[in-house]
Amino acid sequence: MANGNLTALITGGTSGIGRATANKLAQLGVHVLVVGRSAERGKKTVDEIRAAGGKADFIASDLRDAASAREVAQKAVELGNRHVDILINNAGIYPFGPTHEMSEEQFDRVFSLNVKAPYFLVAELAPDGQKRQRGNRKPLDHGCRIRVGGNEPVWFEQGCDQSVD
Repeated sequence: MANGNLTALITGGTSGIGRATANKLAQLGVHVLVVGRSAERGKKTVDEIRAAGGKADFIASDLRDAASAREVAQKAVELGNRHVDILINNAGIYPFGPTHEMSEEQFDRVFSLNVKAPYFLVAELAPDGQKRQRGNRKPLDHGCRIRVGGNEPVWFEQGCDQSVD
Protein backbone atom coordinates (compact mmCIF):
# COMPACT_ATOMS: atom_id res chain seq x y z
CA MET A 1 0.00 0.00 0.00
CA ALA A 2 2.49 2.61 1.12
CA ASN A 3 5.86 3.68 -0.10
CA GLY A 4 8.37 6.47 0.35
CA ASN A 5 6.53 8.72 -2.09
CA LEU A 6 3.56 9.21 0.24
CA THR A 7 3.28 11.92 2.86
CA ALA A 8 0.83 11.85 5.78
CA LEU A 9 -0.15 14.84 7.91
CA ILE A 10 -1.39 13.75 11.35
CA THR A 11 -2.83 16.30 13.75
CA GLY A 12 -2.57 15.29 17.38
CA GLY A 13 0.30 13.09 16.23
CA THR A 14 2.53 13.43 19.30
CA SER A 15 0.53 11.22 21.68
CA GLY A 16 -2.01 8.42 21.90
CA ILE A 17 -3.76 7.21 18.77
CA GLY A 18 -2.14 9.90 16.62
CA ARG A 19 1.34 8.86 17.66
CA ALA A 20 0.58 5.17 17.14
CA THR A 21 -0.78 5.98 13.69
CA ALA A 22 2.34 7.99 12.86
CA ASN A 23 4.56 5.10 13.94
CA LYS A 24 2.60 2.57 11.87
CA LEU A 25 2.54 4.70 8.73
CA ALA A 26 6.27 5.37 9.08
CA GLN A 27 6.87 1.61 9.34
CA LEU A 28 5.01 1.28 6.04
CA GLY A 29 7.38 3.77 4.41
CA VAL A 30 5.20 6.88 4.58
CA HIS A 31 6.84 10.23 5.40
CA VAL A 32 4.85 11.36 8.44
CA LEU A 33 4.34 14.97 9.51
CA VAL A 34 3.13 15.09 13.10
CA VAL A 35 1.34 18.16 14.41
CA GLY A 36 1.10 19.01 18.08
CA ARG A 37 1.37 21.74 20.69
CA SER A 38 4.38 20.39 22.58
CA ALA A 39 7.79 20.75 20.93
CA GLU A 40 9.19 18.27 23.46
CA ARG A 41 6.64 15.57 22.58
CA GLY A 42 7.07 16.40 18.89
CA LYS A 43 10.83 15.90 19.07
CA LYS A 44 10.40 12.66 21.00
CA THR A 45 7.93 11.30 18.45
CA VAL A 46 10.07 12.27 15.46
CA ASP A 47 13.24 10.89 17.09
CA GLU A 48 11.46 7.59 17.81
CA ILE A 49 10.27 7.25 14.20
CA ARG A 50 13.67 8.15 12.77
CA ALA A 51 15.46 5.74 15.14
CA ALA A 52 13.25 2.97 13.73
CA GLY A 53 14.27 3.93 10.18
CA GLY A 54 11.24 6.04 9.31
CA LYS A 55 10.96 9.53 7.93
CA ALA A 56 9.22 12.14 10.09
CA ASP A 57 9.00 15.86 10.79
CA PHE A 58 7.21 17.91 13.44
CA ILE A 59 5.00 20.96 12.97
CA ALA A 60 4.19 22.91 16.14
CA SER A 61 0.65 24.30 16.25
CA ASP A 62 -2.36 24.51 18.54
CA LEU A 63 -4.71 24.69 15.51
CA ARG A 64 -6.72 27.40 17.24
CA ASP A 65 -8.24 28.96 14.11
CA ALA A 66 -8.45 28.89 10.32
CA ALA A 67 -5.20 30.84 9.94
CA SER A 68 -3.21 28.33 12.01
CA ALA A 69 -4.75 25.43 10.04
CA ARG A 70 -3.73 27.07 6.75
CA GLU A 71 -0.23 27.67 8.13
CA VAL A 72 0.08 23.99 9.10
CA ALA A 73 -1.09 22.93 5.63
CA GLN A 74 1.47 25.21 3.95
CA LYS A 75 4.31 23.93 6.16
CA ALA A 76 3.20 20.35 5.47
CA VAL A 77 3.32 20.92 1.72
CA GLU A 78 6.83 22.37 2.06
CA LEU A 79 8.06 19.47 4.22
CA GLY A 80 6.19 16.87 2.16
CA ASN A 81 7.99 17.50 -1.11
CA ARG A 82 5.17 19.77 -2.37
CA HIS A 83 2.32 17.38 -1.50
CA VAL A 84 0.31 15.72 1.27
CA ASP A 85 -1.32 12.42 0.33
CA ILE A 86 -2.94 11.44 3.61
CA LEU A 87 -4.61 13.74 6.14
CA ILE A 88 -5.54 12.35 9.53
CA ASN A 89 -7.44 14.87 11.64
CA ASN A 90 -6.81 13.30 15.03
CA ALA A 91 -6.44 16.36 17.28
CA GLY A 92 -9.45 17.04 19.42
CA ILE A 93 -10.62 18.21 22.82
CA TYR A 94 -13.77 18.08 24.87
CA PRO A 95 -13.97 19.39 28.41
CA PHE A 96 -15.67 16.96 30.77
CA GLY A 97 -18.62 18.18 32.75
CA PRO A 98 -22.27 19.03 32.35
CA THR A 99 -23.15 20.73 29.07
CA HIS A 100 -24.98 23.56 30.81
CA GLU A 101 -21.75 24.47 32.61
CA MET A 102 -19.71 24.94 29.42
CA SER A 103 -18.90 28.57 28.75
CA GLU A 104 -19.07 30.09 25.31
CA GLU A 105 -15.28 30.52 25.40
CA GLN A 106 -14.81 26.79 26.09
CA PHE A 107 -17.28 25.93 23.32
CA ASP A 108 -15.41 28.17 20.87
CA ARG A 109 -12.12 26.40 21.69
CA VAL A 110 -13.72 22.97 21.19
CA PHE A 111 -15.39 24.02 17.93
CA SER A 112 -12.20 25.62 16.58
CA LEU A 113 -10.02 22.56 17.16
CA ASN A 114 -12.57 19.84 16.44
CA VAL A 115 -14.43 21.37 13.47
CA LYS A 116 -12.88 24.55 12.11
CA ALA A 117 -9.25 23.38 11.93
CA PRO A 118 -10.03 20.09 10.12
CA TYR A 119 -12.31 21.91 7.69
CA PHE A 120 -9.67 24.47 6.76
CA LEU A 121 -6.91 21.86 6.56
CA VAL A 122 -9.03 20.01 4.00
CA ALA A 123 -9.86 23.27 2.22
CA GLU A 124 -6.17 24.09 1.90
CA LEU A 125 -5.00 20.60 0.87
CA ALA A 126 -7.91 19.27 -1.22
CA PRO A 127 -7.33 21.20 -4.46
CA ASP A 128 -3.85 19.71 -4.91
CA GLY A 129 -5.10 16.29 -3.84
CA GLN A 130 -7.81 16.39 -6.50
CA LYS A 131 -5.26 17.26 -9.18
CA ARG A 132 -2.96 14.42 -8.11
CA GLN A 133 -5.67 11.79 -7.47
CA ARG A 134 -4.80 8.33 -8.69
CA GLY A 135 -6.64 5.04 -8.20
CA ASN A 136 -9.22 4.26 -5.55
CA ARG A 137 -9.04 5.86 -2.16
CA LYS A 138 -9.64 3.64 0.84
CA PRO A 139 -10.79 4.94 4.21
CA LEU A 140 -8.34 4.50 7.07
CA ASP A 141 -11.12 4.20 9.63
CA HIS A 142 -14.84 3.74 10.02
CA GLY A 143 -15.47 7.18 11.44
CA CYS A 144 -16.46 10.48 9.97
CA ARG A 145 -14.38 12.11 7.26
CA ILE A 146 -14.70 15.03 4.91
CA ARG A 147 -14.79 14.06 1.25
CA VAL A 148 -14.23 16.22 -1.79
CA GLY A 149 -14.87 14.70 -5.17
CA GLY A 150 -14.70 16.06 -8.71
CA ASN A 151 -17.06 18.98 -9.10
CA GLU A 152 -19.12 17.89 -6.09
CA PRO A 153 -19.35 20.09 -2.99
CA VAL A 154 -17.56 19.20 0.22
CA TRP A 155 -19.63 16.70 2.18
CA PHE A 156 -19.32 14.50 5.24
CA GLU A 157 -19.27 10.74 5.10
CA GLN A 158 -19.77 8.50 8.12
CA GLY A 159 -19.55 4.78 8.76
CA CYS A 160 -18.01 3.89 5.41
CA ASP A 161 -16.20 0.58 5.23
CA GLN A 162 -15.87 0.38 1.46
CA SER A 163 -13.65 2.10 -1.07
CA VAL A 164 -14.72 5.62 -1.86
CA ASP A 165 -14.11 7.26 -5.18
